[in-house]
Amino acid sequence: MINYESYPLLNGTITLFYSTTGVQFVSLADDPVAEYQAWYPTGQPTPATKQRYANLVAAYLAGQALPPYQVDWQSHGTDLQRQVWQYLQTIPTGTTMSYQALATAIGRPNAVRAIATAVAKNPLLILGGCHRIVRQDGTLGNYRAGVTWKQNLLTFEHQLQNSVLD
Repeated sequence: MINYESYPLLNGTITLFYSTTGVQFVSLADDPVAEYQAWYPTGQPTPATKQRYANLVAAYLAGQALPPYQVDWQSHGTDLQRQVWQYLQTIPTGTTMSYQALATAIGRPNAVRAIATAVAKNPLLILGGCHRIVRQDGTLGNYRAGVTWKQNLLTFEHQLQNSVLD
């Protein structure tokens, strides 16, 4: 059984889909259930009866380290993709890195295209910091939720970083 819960985030909404095993998918879409079902065609998510992941969203909005949480990959993704997705979760808030740097960090410096594909297929928006991966020249590149969301998240995180340093 897959449940979901939604929270306000910046000027939109974040929706987390999860099983009893852990978080499976995160959406910033206007119709998050439709987006979920595009990724998991047999999934029939239902609204949660209680908030299970409010602490994750609150920590993100406060610029704090995310509390520990379980991930339910549901056999989704290749071994390489899961390796990338796990690494994405370690990239600090307010920082960015290039696809090339990410490829090098996980020991696959010649697999930049495969790494970029894995980043694009990351099911855990925001929790897995795929928005923090940019092109070598510093331009944003694509983002499943749209480039506007990517820019807004990076700007928000940069502002959080600056307020911590002040």
